[in-house]
Amino acid sequence: MNLDQNNLIYLYCLTASPYVQINLTEDLNIYSIESNRLFITVKNVSENEFSEDNIKKNLSNEAWLDKQVRDHISVIGKIMETETVLPFNFGTIYKSEESLKQFVDKYHVDFFKTLKYLENKEEWSVKIYCDKIKIIENISILSKNISDIESQIISSSPGKSYILGKKKNEIIAKEINDIYNSCSRQIFTKLKTVGEEYRLNTLLSNDVSGRDEDMIVNATFLIKNENIENLENISDQLIIEYKNIGLILELTGPWPPYTFIKLTN
Repeated sequence: MNLDQNNLIYLYCLTASPYVQINLTEDLNIYSIESNRLFITVKNVSENEFSEDNIKKNLSNEAWLDKQVRDHISVIGKIMETETVLPFNFGTIYKSEESLKQFVDKYHVDFFKTLKYLENKEEWSVKIYCDKIKIIENISILSKNISDIESQIISSSPGKSYILGKKKNEIIAKEINDIYNSCSRQIFTKLKTVGEEYRLNTLLSNDVSGRDEDMIVNATFLIKNENIENLENISDQLIIEYKNIGLILELTGPWPPYTFIKLTN
């Protein structure tokens, strides 16, 4: 069997109309397959890379994986500029056009409903990180408990000051968590006012996020297009408001709306 043939079908996304093929990608193999008035953007790929066994092997190749995922998101992002999309996960493969059409025909009612729901909406990501060094520098201003203890330390005897100092160190960690939880709720509440839906996601470790600061909020919002500018303005205000206490807000988007796909099957 010749594994070099591009005989597998790689799926990007599904739309209710064909994309306009203008500067979509340098890869000229990308095209649309129509089925039941739906259009699936696809390309042909080689079994050398994308057969079930080979894709599992390639997933351990960071350079290959990074390029493929970036290309996947880039193509969907281009199509999102003019179309409402239902994105497929990276590495979704079909062996034949016939089996792909059977799949689309089986679930076309759900697909149309989902596309209608996502119409004129965008998915945006909000991540909040905490800079513990900065909050410790300002802890006496932010925490009345710490402020009170520090006042007592100043006015107490050396022995009592030592005991109070140990007590202060013990409660700093709790105070930091309380402050971050309170501030995060305030930020989240303001952002929710412009969203149709939201999801709270798993917090990412520092190794995954690539940041020194700890992630304390990882959320996605579904936003109507008419509210995007409002979301960005609120985000800019919050970044300034909470900067001095060590909270870092990161707003990114729009992303393919993976989080808010509603399918009954």
